[in-house]
Amino acid sequence: MRIGITGGLGFIGSALGREARQRGHEVVVYSRKPQPAPAWAVACRVMDPAGTPALDVSGLDGLVHLAGESVVGYWTEAKKKRIRESRVPVTRKVVQALRDAPGGDRPGVLVCASGSGAYGDRGDEVLTETSTPGDGFLAEVCRDWEAAAREAESVEGTRVVLLRTGMVLGENGGAWPLLKKIFKMRLGSRLGDGRQWAPWIHLEDEVGIILHALETPGLRGPFNLGSPNPVTNAEMTSIIAATLKTTKFFPAPAFAMKLALGEFGSVVLDSQRMLPKVALESGYIFKHPDLRGAVSSLA
Repeated sequence: MRIGITGGLGFIGSALGREARQRGHEVVVYSRKPQPAPAWAVACRVMDPAGTPALDVSGLDGLVHLAGESVVGYWTEAKKKRIRESRVPVTRKVVQALRDAPGGDRPGVLVCASGSGAYGDRGDEVLTETSTPGDGFLAEVCRDWEAAAREAESVEGTRVVLLRTGMVLGENGGAWPLLKKIFKMRLGSRLGDGRQWAPWIHLEDEVGIILHALETPGLRGPFNLGSPNPVTNAEMTSIIAATLKTTKFFPAPAFAMKLALGEFGSVVLDSQRMLPKVALESGYIFKHPDLRGAVSSLA
């Protein structure tokens, strides 16, 4: 396959590109500015959301759309606007590029990022891909983001896959480097009462499921990208502390999290007991199904 990746120079995108190349695929990455392609890609094309078309999708068999403003940080109104506008309107532009491409010269599959935030705060409820959407800012963004991506289903011959990703753990990016630093400084602690479920996935499985969805004809719709063994926040902090041979610090009270981080603090405390039912039922085998083993591979 020839696979295009928006956000292809980021943490997940670059790992996906390298693994796709290892499997014999050709990779085209997209950047906001012209630049040389990395060693594992055959080309680097410009993606300009203000342009018409926003990107050139010709010659691709599949397109993975990962680009978007990070949700991490204090949510000012300006930050929330960037989070939304980098996802919903830009995804509509991507779909329009698919629609405008000549028939027979467009990707047959669009794999679009989404997030576990689509489910909102759900306590101990077991969440699969057929669970109802949640409430809150991130849930609303994910709902509209996925709806924008699903518009590609009206393009003849195109299937759409939606990636509802939890916390991604990888050696050189995602949440792990910061978590490792915090725990090494003996400042790691559970958040709030620690009973909230924290969906997580190792980077190798994140990439593996994306390629599984690309390579398997007929797969479409939402995929929960999380381990088949989710853990609570308290369990996660205990496992990380034990693996790094350090101690946990005093718990961070919920009110303090909300005071320090504002609306984003509430999202950190949300509970999503998310299971990857579609990935498992379609034959994907996890390389890192348990948190203890996943953390050990990164420590």
